[in-house]
Amino acid sequence: MMAVKYQDVFSGFFLLIVSVTMFLATFSFEALTESQVGPDFMPKIIASMMMILSIIIIVNGLKRGKIEKESTGAYQTDEEEGKKSASQDEKKNLLPVMITLGLMIGYFVLIPILGFLIMTALYLFLQMLLLSHKSNRKIWLFAILSIATSTLIYYVFRSVFYVMLPTGIIG
Repeated sequence: MMAVKYQDVFSGFFLLIVSVTMFLATFSFEALTESQVGPDFMPKIIASMMMILSIIIIVNGLKRGKIEKESTGAYQTDEEEGKKSASQDEKKNLLPVMITLGLMIGYFVLIPILGFLIMTALYLFLQMLLLSHKSNRKIWLFAILSIATSTLIYYVFRSVFYVMLPTGIIG
């Protein structure tokens, strides 16, 4: 039961570790141009934002865990039923996380082969499908947003920052 109360804290710490690792990894990026903005610019910004959001998740998780701890004593009538429903909720909440992890791994494995444009659009589309509620799924809107976003990011990196992104099969 303790793990369920503080699952956001655990998730926040995991994301914090990932973001710090990601930030530290950016120092090994080689600059291939004389541009002021190097290939480490965006990853550092993303890692920094992830760090900030991770800390917010941890703080909110601690607050919510404390509130649940205070309120469970007065309302809990059947501890066994509470444990069963918590276990089911934990399994239900774990599936999207595992699918997201699989999508991220697939993205990083396939980006050199299929290229940034195709993989980013596909990843964004699948992630939107996964995170949206079944009643709010608008596949055409997700497709348009995914394609437009990946194209815009590709253009900005190539034309503004002069950072080459993997082209893959469209190369």
